[in-house]
Amino acid sequence: MSPQVYRIGPSDHGQDLLAWFERGGEPGATLLIDNWKLCAARDPGLAESLRWITATARDVRVVITAGAPNEVPEHLRSLVRTDFLALHGLSGFTKAEAWKGHWSRTPVGHNGDPVVVDLVHHEGQYRTGSHLHATTPETLRSLVLGLMTTHSPKLFQAMFIDAHDTDVFAGLTRAPHVHSHFRDAAANPAPVTTMLLAESERRLEIVGNTWTIFDHRGLYQVLPQLLVCVSGLRDILAADPGFAATLATIAQDVGKSGVQLLLDSPHDTAPNQVPECSVPENLDDMARSLPQLMRDAEPVPGFAALHGVPGGFDRQKTWRRRPAGEQFRVIIGTDEHSRPVEIDLKSASLQDGMGPHGEVVGRNRQGLLRSLLLGQMLWHPPDDLQLVLIDFPGTGVFAGLDKAPHVYGHYRGMTPATADRLVEALKGEHERRTGILVAAEHRTTWDYRAARDSGAPFDPLPELLICVDGAAELLRAHPAYLEVFQEFGRLGRTYGQHLLLSGTTPAGDLQSFLGYRFELTGNGWTRRISRSVERVELPPDLDELTRSLPHAMQKVEPLLDPLLPPPLHEWSKLTLDELGTISPGHDAVPLGLRDNPFERSVEVFYAAFGQGGHGAIVGKPGSGRTTAMRTLTESITRTFGSTTGFHLADGPLYGRPEERHVVVTASTWAEVPQFIRDDLAWGVELKLADPSWSAVDERRQANLPDRPGTGLCVQLKQQVRIATS
Repeated sequence: MSPQVYRIGPSDHGQDLLAWFERGGEPGATLLIDNWKLCAARDPGLAESLRWITATARDVRVVITAGAPNEVPEHLRSLVRTDFLALHGLSGFTKAEAWKGHWSRTPVGHNGDPVVVDLVHHEGQYRTGSHLHATTPETLRSLVLGLMTTHSPKLFQAMFIDAHDTDVFAGLTRAPHVHSHFRDAAANPAPVTTMLLAESERRLEIVGNTWTIFDHRGLYQVLPQLLVCVSGLRDILAADPGFAATLATIAQDVGKSGVQLLLDSPHDTAPNQVPECSVPENLDDMARSLPQLMRDAEPVPGFAALHGVPGGFDRQKTWRRRPAGEQFRVIIGTDEHSRPVEIDLKSASLQDGMGPHGEVVGRNRQGLLRSLLLGQMLWHPPDDLQLVLIDFPGTGVFAGLDKAPHVYGHYRGMTPATADRLVEALKGEHERRTGILVAAEHRTTWDYRAARDSGAPFDPLPELLICVDGAAELLRAHPAYLEVFQEFGRLGRTYGQHLLLSGTTPAGDLQSFLGYRFELTGNGWTRRISRSVERVELPPDLDELTRSLPHAMQKVEPLLDPLLPPPLHEWSKLTLDELGTISPGHDAVPLGLRDNPFERSVEVFYAAFGQGGHGAIVGKPGSGRTTAMRTLTESITRTFGSTTGFHLADGPLYGRPEERHVVVTASTWAEVPQFIRDDLAWGVELKLADPSWSAVDERRQANLPDRPGTGLCVQLKQQVRIATS
């Protein structure tokens, strides 16, 4: 039987170690403290426990792995085995945990303390890459493997050039970071020169004249840094002296192209030396094993793990205000290298984001939309983010999400009448936001919220994310939305209005306003920002989260008022008593309710006669004309005490009465006497037999529900509901 190995890692507890010792380790057992720095941070008493064990234990071997001996207390340093992963702050390798490096500094070995190589320096105010040379194959290998271990292939790639057919790059060539590998370059240097110059030119063309490669980091990553690793430089130069000019050409463009040199001997083009040091003892073992792990697929973490909230939603933690750069930037999944893929709703021009607008194109898009919206709701309270969900095809794509307190309105399978109301409400919301900023004397919603956070007595003004599924179909069916969305496209970054359009086809007329795009391809989802394209794998537990997370949020935050009140024809019975009274001096009487979606309100509809004006109630038989006349008669009586001065004719009118105010009902406007039409103070157009007869709006008349008492206000072209007396 093999000797027992008892491992203590960063996730283990100190009491486990003491319990093991008190039970007595098996003869010949090894106690492995794997990654001292992390373990000691987890258990401050670890050094004292090991002092006791090493002084009293028999037949137990103690081994400590560390990045450098000086990380360990002096009395334990004889037990240290310098470890490659520990040097990089890792206790094990997974792409999700390890590939978090930023192209700047990388450990390579130790001279007691860790030795770190600077990959970047500044020339004036601009960052640029450093060209390096190593004096030993070991430090060269350690640096390259370290970069592979801590950087995704999207951030770092390596080109290997070996003057001969040696094993200096053994193991490393199997990593996914390898751009190309040239052997026996001293015998045939021409292909190497051609490749180097062509790759540098390709990169310069992509980056362009006004950028550096470092400007493409993060959201717009289009090029990885390319490290050209040369072994046997002197032999290549002896075979082809012109190779020095090739290196010089590449070296001068490093800031833009991102092509850096790592040579195995000093040279004018690579003045920065990798410090001489002791490399980790298990470097070669890691070079054999890690490249394969880098190629192995890793499962996508669950939603909570992906967002770094293992305990799930916690209002105090996840809804706290984050730094401006992190606001509205959330993870939606992982790429093919298990690295997080983010979406940032902020404006690309004002807040260094990806937006303010984007689209999702493809079938089965529900999962992508859920991941994006749940992530935004997880990290932003309703005071910072509101959603309008428009499910035009009525497929239920937002089902479950609408239970969250962030939802300002959810419209599924919209009727034409609802579509009309909603477009007015969106116009009104834009006008409302404009007025709020003008009154507060702030230019953008970001300025407004910053002032509010600093104590200004302002009401919340959240960013508004308008999610439209079936956007292309909506624009075809209701062209009025195009003008509204174009207005949001131009001004949304200022007034905090974001468009998220989705469907099976792009919304072509709005493409110029879109900063990011998710598209479902034959290989899965991709995220595109300018020329940067990322693969996206979604968390596996979105269905369960959609059921639970919005409800959890409801428990701690009341639902907001909706963007639109229910349509008037869906209201319960409306009576004249509910409308209140008005002073006779106003020359007006309450008649019903008026829908005002622009103001997000329902108001009393008055029959206002003005100076001698007349009224008309027009509608087909059964539309509620007679009921409306009865309500008007009762309202006049309540207001003025009698109907004196009014001529109320429920039906055709012959001749011209002498009364000051004349009101008539008719089936068509043609039946309304000309003198009434010429001096119409108010009018109600109920449902007509033919929409083309409308004096208000043929389309709105066609969309008018066929419910008695439901009509259109002639003057304001808004829907009204006539009360009963």
